[in-house]
Amino acid sequence: MKGPTADMGEPLEPYVPDPTLRAALEDFGQQCDREISVPPQTRLDRGYGGGTLFVARLTDPAPPGREPTREVFVKVLPARSRHREVRGQQWSRAAARATVGDFARQHLAEQIFPPIDLRDGRRLMFQEPTSDFQETTDDGARVRGLDELDGEDLLAAFRAVLEAVLHEWNSVAPAPATGGPSTRETLLGPYLERELRAAGAWEKLHHALSIFGFHSGAESLLIDSRPLPNPLRTVDPASPHHRQPVRFHAGFAHGDLHGGNVLVPCGPDGRPHPERFSLVGLSAVDAEAPLTRDVAALLLATVLRYVPSLGRDESEALIDYLVHPQRGRPGALPAPVAELVRIADEVGTAYARPVGGTVTWRRQARLSLIAQALTCTTFEDLRPDRGLWCLRLAARAMQAHIEENPAVHPAGAAPATAVGRWPVRPPTSPNEETGTTPPRHAPAAPHVAAPPVPAAGHGVVAPGAAPSRVGAQGSPPRRVRLWCALAAALLTAGIAMWLLDAL
Repeated sequence: MKGPTADMGEPLEPYVPDPTLRAALEDFGQQCDREISVPPQTRLDRGYGGGTLFVARLTDPAPPGREPTREVFVKVLPARSRHREVRGQQWSRAAARATVGDFARQHLAEQIFPPIDLRDGRRLMFQEPTSDFQETTDDGARVRGLDELDGEDLLAAFRAVLEAVLHEWNSVAPAPATGGPSTRETLLGPYLERELRAAGAWEKLHHALSIFGFHSGAESLLIDSRPLPNPLRTVDPASPHHRQPVRFHAGFAHGDLHGGNVLVPCGPDGRPHPERFSLVGLSAVDAEAPLTRDVAALLLATVLRYVPSLGRDESEALIDYLVHPQRGRPGALPAPVAELVRIADEVGTAYARPVGGTVTWRRQARLSLIAQALTCTTFEDLRPDRGLWCLRLAARAMQAHIEENPAVHPAGAAPATAVGRWPVRPPTSPNEETGTTPPRHAPAAPHVAAPPVPAAGHGVVAPGAAPSRVGAQGSPPRRVRLWCALAAALLTAGIAMWLLDAL
């Protein structure tokens, strides 16, 4: 790597302590004949998925006295997720062509160099900020993630992102019949399953719930001595709520919208410019997603920053406000966490307000919140406290949904629109979080209650909870088979004695 100039930035070593990563960046600079450095005060941010994101500067060869420098986002992907991310990054160009208006050009970062595989299985990706973003940071000002902002700066950036995603990225013409955004129809079970699969949580939920001491097939969960409906039961085709009709607004969604994937440029005075934000991590972009997916994801990821500092009453008030935003801010809930909930509801309902769209929006927003809360239980760095809080949030939200939308369809076979099967079987490959292969869950016997599982103070399966139903391959418990064999033996002996007496 060539020595950096005073205007360009700082060497890599003080800011990139990882020797493998630093060597790969230096090799990249030599191979493409570019000087690579980092801006002062660069911070390596590590996201929930294990990826690392930071800003670097590349200086291209140029005539003497002129040094064209460009800033790039460098993302380091863990080995287990790199293939999904690389496939998704190709979507950036397609989104730029398909998106209504200038949203993609103004806010979606774009991959500019082929990815680089590291010898430890990780992968480097280079993404270029948007032109508006670069104009703000050309003078060397700092780039900050939304996770680094607080107070009014956080609220302004939070609002700017949600308004742009909905009102700019999804500025579709109103549907003729309603005067508002177009709607789609599906069923409750497939809706939740789709959201869990899109978040990459579908195959991890059995393991996550077992860590908290719960059985994923239980009808209810006992959390803090309070029985709550198990949100996962609605995904079971045998659940009376599985086939409940769901209407939702659909369109473009980032799919992994959290503070680490929202970068905000700052001016020379350090003041953030939230209207010029850039979105990175485009691996899960979806053109047909429920529009509440991004809103719920960014809202929950942001409020989780404040959950550890909340008291018990404040924590319960936050759950109440998230589940019932239309009721207004609870008095016990402090700012700015209360403002985040209010802004998310205000921006979303303003987008969907025409001709009754608010009712549909809030209903689907609650379902997306359930899916995002369940997804957060699979994140290792949120356990145990925030992970259990997310599980309680999901259960409370499901309870509110069931109360407002009681089941009207009897339990039956899986509808044609259902995806996959239930119960989900854990993957046979080594677990991504623990490095071990989890045991498969044996199917439960019909009409036999699952025994409580102790959870080191976190809760147990509610007594008398019904397990998930089994298919044709389900087998009776071992104890039942032993009693049947003993009864058959006694019956055979009795018949033999009767025959001997008769002779």
